[in-house]
Amino acid sequence: MTSGSFDNATKQLLERLFGMPTGYVLDFSNSTFSSFVETAIGFDPYERYSGSKAVILRQIWLQEPTFVVAKLNLDLLERWRINKLANDEAISAFEHETYDKLAAFFSERQSDSPETLAFLDKDFGDIDVTALPSELTSQQIVSSRLDEIDRCLGAEAPLAVIFLAGSTLEGLLMELAMAHSPTYIASSAAPKQKGSVKPVDTWTLAELITVSRALNVLGQDVSKHADQVRNFRNYIHPRQQLRERFEPRMETARIAHQVLVAAVADLQRLHGRGSAGLGEPPSPS
Repeated sequence: MTSGSFDNATKQLLERLFGMPTGYVLDFSNSTFSSFVETAIGFDPYERYSGSKAVILRQIWLQEPTFVVAKLNLDLLERWRINKLANDEAISAFEHETYDKLAAFFSERQSDSPETLAFLDKDFGDIDVTALPSELTSQQIVSSRLDEIDRCLGAEAPLAVIFLAGSTLEGLLMELAMAHSPTYIASSAAPKQKGSVKPVDTWTLAELITVSRALNVLGQDVSKHADQVRNFRNYIHPRQQLRERFEPRMETARIAHQVLVAAVADLQRLHGRGSAGLGEPPSPS
């Protein structure tokens, strides 16, 4: 990965979030770090590099292909977020902003990976908004937005696609979560603030996706590729977009669209299982 695509400022943010100045990386032991990296990117880091966990991670950043580095960093960021959730630790404003910025940065650079290309080629079947769960009352709007997304893709307007896909997915998941708030609040993945579960109507899209995945409302495809839509609100204001140097590509827009299509397909399957199916494994997609 070249220094031009991964500057020192980004490295410093990662190192601070992952606690690397001490030589460690998050909460990993040598063995768990080895297993985690091999699962994420397909090789044992100790067979290719030497040194402390932090030193090895820095070498991976320098030596491995861009999409490989992006995939590993996104998985590490998710590990950091899950650790915070599991330990009931509040995420500071700085940490929240840093996480969002890094997730967007590396999601953009992962879009050319074989895994992402396979996701883009996947056929999720016909979208039938009338087959959505009855709790979701905005079928007509969803259908209209899907048509508008198609027009934006044709006009090569990636930012419009990301806003439409992100806001539509957020609206669908929020309506479902509000309709089943006791189930969502009871999930172990429910976001907390000061020791208590946050009110459902304050959850972010990222939190809605995490809990919906934990309840098997959403499949793995949405969870793995949702970084392209999770942070869409960050870029509504031009100043924020300028500060974070976010310039979406059409590839990013296509991923965001496919994430929405996959989510709608998952919600159609939920309709087939009935509302009692929350928490049950979905049919294979």
